[in-house]
Amino acid sequence: MSNDTSASSRVGLKPVDWMVAAVAAIACFVLMLKLGSFHVTPPRSLDGGWQAALQVAWLHDLQFGRDIVFPHGPYGAFYAQLYRPDLVGLWYLVNLSLTGALAVALVWSLRIIAGPGSGWQVLGSLLAVVAAAALAPGPDGVWMLPSFLLLSLALDDRNAPLPLIILLVLVLALATLVKFSFLVMGVTAVVAWSVAAAYRRDALALVALPLYAAAVVLLWLAAGQELSGMLDWMRASFEVGRGYGAAMSLTSNPFDLAVFGTLVILLLLGVWSGSQDNAARFVRAVVVLGWLGLFLLVAKAGFVRHDGHATFPFEMVVVTAVILVAQGLSPRRKMGGNLAFQILLLVAAAGWLEVAHTRLTPSGYRIEEQIADRVRHAPALLLEIANDLLSDEGKAAEYRVAADESRALLGGPHPRIASAASIDVFPFLSAPPILAGLPYHPRPVVQSYQAYLPSLAERDVEQVRRDGAEVYVLHLRSIDTRPAMADGGYLWPEFLSLYDPVDQVPLGLLIERRQEQLTLDSRTVIDAKAVYNTWIDLPETAAGAILQVHGDIRPTPLGRLFALGFKPPRITITLRDAQGQEKTRRLVPGQFGSGFPVSPVLGSAEDIRALFDGEAAGAPVTAFRINAAWLQQAFWGEGFALTVTEIRRPGQG
Repeated sequence: MSNDTSASSRVGLKPVDWMVAAVAAIACFVLMLKLGSFHVTPPRSLDGGWQAALQVAWLHDLQFGRDIVFPHGPYGAFYAQLYRPDLVGLWYLVNLSLTGALAVALVWSLRIIAGPGSGWQVLGSLLAVVAAAALAPGPDGVWMLPSFLLLSLALDDRNAPLPLIILLVLVLALATLVKFSFLVMGVTAVVAWSVAAAYRRDALALVALPLYAAAVVLLWLAAGQELSGMLDWMRASFEVGRGYGAAMSLTSNPFDLAVFGTLVILLLLGVWSGSQDNAARFVRAVVVLGWLGLFLLVAKAGFVRHDGHATFPFEMVVVTAVILVAQGLSPRRKMGGNLAFQILLLVAAAGWLEVAHTRLTPSGYRIEEQIADRVRHAPALLLEIANDLLSDEGKAAEYRVAADESRALLGGPHPRIASAASIDVFPFLSAPPILAGLPYHPRPVVQSYQAYLPSLAERDVEQVRRDGAEVYVLHLRSIDTRPAMADGGYLWPEFLSLYDPVDQVPLGLLIERRQEQLTLDSRTVIDAKAVYNTWIDLPETAAGAILQVHGDIRPTPLGRLFALGFKPPRITITLRDAQGQEKTRRLVPGQFGSGFPVSPVLGSAEDIRALFDGEAAGAPVTAFRINAAWLQQAFWGEGFALTVTEIRRPGQG
């Protein structure tokens, strides 16, 4: 293809060019639209619980960073893929607008990157569809896309039009308040683009940062948040982020990590070599560092997550490879072998994503099948919008069924629950009271397994002491093979002190707040400097007592450095019972520092009731040890301070 076509030829091509662009934008819209995963949450769903809580936070103007602490922001209610009758209209408005804006921005950006000339812009439009197809499987890639697109426009000295920059910055501002990691990605992209544009004396360099900051503030206020609370949200989100790597330190596939790292290095080489010959080295360095920052955050969102989640954000390598191919299309850039190299990168990235995703998806639901389903079912999904908005059938009927199931889990609801001014569920199945339409009153860390640091746990403790829910439903569940009572274990002394048992409901034990706080009997039974791989014997305790363990395990400088890019190696705890049987569980250092009951191990609502009543409950633990090989100790130190405290309600034992 050549740009040396006659004026009459260019005029003849223009309608075809714009038609291709319009069709490409529609195709991108269909491929990126996530309506197929829009559903009604089952009451016993972990993810459904926090998503429903985010919707409650939106509807009741709960303040993020103060009333609610989660890795999401106030617009996380629209990241949640849940049907809720009083939010469904706004949910559709936000998501359809977002996807439409991103589809236009994707095609527009790729056409600019591909260079002038109708032929190259047609190819840019087609490459935009390839990028959108790579985003079909998971939800996060769509929210990451605007950061990648904005940074892609800084690859050389081209001048992007003001409307496109404004569109990308506004979408970035929305993504910023959806999830904290998207905030960091957005700031990275805006700063890198602005610095590169300023170096090229682009007048738009002065627009992006002020517009981004103003849009974030206006959207924050529009969500019912107090302006002074924005710093609280950022501070709390940093706390969550600090403990995130260690808390999610499950083993990911090393082959996938190696392939991803190799692809990122090659892509960054392509970014450097693919810039125009006259692009300044400073601009190239800024852009490459910006890309590196984005990929670092993509990796944290992928391989630092649970096993099985390790690929869905990694489609961004495909998106970047598409951008590099578009950049090398125009002959004026004299790319030659670079273009062939970048095409090979795109093929390798797409092939790896296909193989890795298929291997880690238990159902074997291949990417090409998901893409085909998006296209095949798009008309039906779009037509269902009117049904969701106006009909009492479909998802509205499913929602009523889920609400009825939630009421049943809460005992009908139980008369004490029905009369309560506020209710919460511990540690994380928060959906039932929300779906049942009850006055849900969450703790700051809305699901206790995410109290990754003692500072986060302290937020919960302070709120429960000050104005905790009138009634709680306690259930016994943990995640990621952690000890049974580790998630939110710091609250067990508060429950014993501030609440009395009422009755058992299908979800768990119902407790109600006391008029006066009990002063618990407590004594320290172990206070020592402990070492790894050594058994720690526990004293025999009376019925109704718990042994609350606290251990100060902190990362070494190497551990802190390593956690910036990946995750530290995990450590474990082994529990030995009275029969000599041993069970090994994964230990989250932050939970160990917050404290949790190590003995007895409760297994049912009856056990919890017995604990409150001062009776024998659960299985006593006679000894435990913290396991860490020499490699783990390089990241977590050689020893740790340990305290074990016996706690019981007064008059027991």
